[in-house]
Amino acid sequence: MQVIALSKRDKIIKVIPETLEDLWVLEKVISPGDVVSGVVLRRMKREGERGSGEVHRVFVRIRVEDVKFHEYSKSLRVGGIVIEARPERFIGKGKHQTIEVRPGREVTVEKAEWDDFLVDEIRRAERESKIPKHILVAMDDEGATVCTLGQRVERVGYVRNPNHGKRGGASDLRQYYGDLLAFLEQLEPELVIVGGPGFFHDDFVRFAKERGSKKKYRSVSTSVAGMKGIHEIIADYLEDIVQEHHLSKIASVLSEFLKRLSKGEPVAVGPEVPQYAEMGAVEALLMTDEFFLKNRESARRILDAVRHGGGSFFIVPRGTEEYSTVAGLGGVIALLRYR
Repeated sequence: MQVIALSKRDKIIKVIPETLEDLWVLEKVISPGDVVSGVVLRRMKREGERGSGEVHRVFVRIRVEDVKFHEYSKSLRVGGIVIEARPERFIGKGKHQTIEVRPGREVTVEKAEWDDFLVDEIRRAERESKIPKHILVAMDDEGATVCTLGQRVERVGYVRNPNHGKRGGASDLRQYYGDLLAFLEQLEPELVIVGGPGFFHDDFVRFAKERGSKKKYRSVSTSVAGMKGIHEIIADYLEDIVQEHHLSKIASVLSEFLKRLSKGEPVAVGPEVPQYAEMGAVEALLMTDEFFLKNRESARRILDAVRHGGGSFFIVPRGTEEYSTVAGLGGVIALLRYR
């Protein structure tokens, strides 16, 4: 989560959520009676005008009445009464309006009082967003541009092909690939997305796997290397690959759960999970999105306890094999450190 402004004195925060987890934090933060500001779209049609009309962006401030996570659009819907609108001709004061909060959209929250706990939740989400989550590489026969991606794209290095322009064939590329692999192994993120023109990105990914790298590699095609290639990766591939990587983590936790369950090793299922979460015994937890939506208060308590106990958790989306399995086990399961 990007925190643009946070002032307990002025009783206001302005943030840009970046993930569904950020929306979960904001759902805890926003309460009835707060004032939330954002931009909404209004379609207006002049009298006698044909067609669907013109779409206008309208800034609104609303006094919050309800806050709901919308299951299908994966957005946080904040409803309330309009106390300010610009331009006002599109939305009058006193009307009911819903602000749809999504990742990437700025939102402002004003409270009569800010609890330290809520400020800590916002700051924690901000800290987590600053940790680089992925490595992006755009390479060709001359060299490889390497960036990390967290809250922003940061170029962290350039690995030059020491034999570019020389004869030598495969041995020359092995030296280049070896230098690049050694550089990547020093970086923390697990997922590495490698792109570029030609065959070099595919060839390097094979090289890294053959050398036993523990990182997760994906190879994609871009028209160029360098920073332009990095931006192509972000625009064309990143969302799908990150979602796939997220699901692979869920599958890994579920596989470990089933293995431990078959061996009688520490796990918890369904109603057992809350007590172990409170004890700080949960190592990793899977919860279906349906369980979260139908049991908001108890689900929040469970996830808070897991987080404060140093565990990890994943919300399992519908439409996956893992969802069906976890749903069949009560909607929530956990790997335990001890019983």
